[in-house]
Amino acid sequence: MGKIIVVAGVPGTGKTSVSRELASLTGFQLIELGRYALERGLVTGFDDERGSYVIDEDALSREVSMLAASSEGYIIVSTHYPEILDPSVVEKVFVLRTHPLVLEKRLESRGWDRRKINENVMAEILGVVSYNALTVFGEEKIYEIDTSNTTPGEVAGLIANALSNKTVIPPGIRIDWLSVLSAEELSRFESYE
Repeated sequence: MGKIIVVAGVPGTGKTSVSRELASLTGFQLIELGRYALERGLVTGFDDERGSYVIDEDALSREVSMLAASSEGYIIVSTHYPEILDPSVVEKVFVLRTHPLVLEKRLESRGWDRRKINENVMAEILGVVSYNALTVFGEEKIYEIDTSNTTPGEVAGLIANALSNKTVIPPGIRIDWLSVLSAEELSRFESYE
């Protein structure tokens, strides 16, 4: 039976680029979870307000678990909602974190509207992906990596080395953006209009 290595984070933290680099470095199969769901029709509708598809989380989780069961090696899963995966098939969850002001610039460069930018930056500030992963997988499977000033290749190399026990990334939630942002900086992201 295969095991899942999750690369997670809010949009803009580098999970797609890092996952692709990691797959290239390791030869592991890569599943970009959102794309995978769309390709297999595992959606229940479209959310016009957020401009995104609504994933059938139960069906998607079952399908990924079956894929892991029929696989011999590791599978990299890139996602911003790791909590839908079955913890029994997930070995490690690498949550990519990016300083909120850096993340804001990355999302602006994508041409996103202010509401979508603020929603995602606030999710990063509050550590939503880390917290959701923690509640499902436990602290011993969660590894946060700051991608604010690194390339996808550097992060992929760090993860590959951690998987082969060449470097140690301490488990648990360690990044706290609330402690480094001013009240003025925080207030910029509180409006969703």
